[in-house]
Amino acid sequence: MKKLNIFLTALAFLALFASSASAEAVLSDWCFNINGDTASHCNGGGGSPGGSFDTTLSPAANTLGSAMVTLGAGNNQYALAYMDYDLNYAAAGSFTDFGSVLGGVPAGITYELDDPNTSGIFADFAANNLLNANNVSTPLGVNDPNGPCCDVSWALGVNGINVPTGQTATVTFVISSTDPGGFRLQQTNQFSGESIYLSESVKINGGGGGIPEPASLLLLGSGLAGLLAFRRVR
Repeated sequence: MKKLNIFLTALAFLALFASSASAEAVLSDWCFNINGDTASHCNGGGGSPGGSFDTTLSPAANTLGSAMVTLGAGNNQYALAYMDYDLNYAAAGSFTDFGSVLGGVPAGITYELDDPNTSGIFADFAANNLLNANNVSTPLGVNDPNGPCCDVSWALGVNGINVPTGQTATVTFVISSTDPGGFRLQQTNQFSGESIYLSESVKINGGGGGIPEPASLLLLGSGLAGLLAFRRVR
């Protein structure tokens, strides 16, 4: 596989996701698996113009937005997104969220929601072997002896992408506090009731120009400029 090109855009305001600013979404870990490459597109991974993703996003900032992966010609390609968000973090910490799977699952789509500390969700993501399972679906009572549920991470994959010669495909992952409808993953804080949603779309683009490198990633988010480093994906 040729070297992957990465482009980062820091936007203080992204009009498309202006409505997302109300959710307190703390992004702790994130990674993208593009045709088996999980080294180039993760927090802590290299490949950006600055040489590192470590300072791209901050857990102190709202980090909703979109990620667009562009694939060149080829058959049976895939792109997966892994993210570990915490909602209502300042008041409730990392262990008070739960997950939902909404809408019918389209062909070629895989997903998984699980606790990143006790499960193999990241290994499943890295192997493109998501289980189509939600293991953090039940919020627990405030007085439950097991404590509130849960530290939630989610992964979403698009598989079997066939791109004809002379064309490209754009896979877009959207993280928003506005329910997009259709198939989507939902993460909700059991105390504040706030939710965020992860959805995807695929578009085949006509030819006419040169085919780009096999994959490129463009991160767009609200409030990304001048942010601090955060912990690396295990």
